[in-house]
Amino acid sequence: MAKLLRGCLDCRTLVRGKSRCVDCQRKRDRAKAARRPDLHNDAAERERRRAAVAYWRATVGDWCPGVPELGRPAHPAAHLQADHVVEVAAGGPTSGPLVVRCGPCNSARSANVRRTLLATLATTPAQPNARLHPPVDGDGPVVA
Repeated sequence: MAKLLRGCLDCRTLVRGKSRCVDCQRKRDRAKAARRPDLHNDAAERERRRAAVAYWRATVGDWCPGVPELGRPAHPAAHLQADHVVEVAAGGPTSGPLVVRCGPCNSARSANVRRTLLATLATTPAQPNARLHPPVDGDGPVVA
């Protein structure tokens, strides 16, 4: 069955089977990459995260430690990710230790860190050397 032609979402050029033409998609991808920090696109950082998840799977298996501070208990999970213990956006080092969690737990923790950070910034006056990230206690097992 042939796919129908439709207009590109950006320039209205007719395309088949996609929502954007090649040029508009390339422009969109470039703009998206420019907004994202390079630490996630760095090959060495991707390899470090891959190795952390592989080590976790070899020692613990497909198991997410959960997020105790949010009341999320440990549970079996196949979609594991490695993330910084102290978020880089909150002032943590890019080469800092990693913790392995499933995608939903990692997202919930990141959203909670962001909420806490925004609430802290909204209630406290600006200080030159203030620590932006709340203390990390009981954040789960650190892998690397």
